[in-house]
Amino acid sequence: MMESIAAASMSMSQLQFETAYDTAVMKKSMDVMKSQAESLINDMLAAVPAPSQYGFDVYG
Repeated sequence: MMESIAAASMSMSQLQFETAYDTAVMKKSMDVMKSQAESLINDMLAAVPAPSQYGFDVYG
């Protein structure tokens, strides 16, 4: 009886650890993706030419 209780406790503990580990890995990957997205947005904004001071399209 005590062995089954201990085994059940160990299995629950292992399941909780695996869940916490999976959550931490997912959070880390989401943080990396967020950082990459912010970098891409900043690069895209830097590539846009400054607006014309004359109020009309001088490139047209």
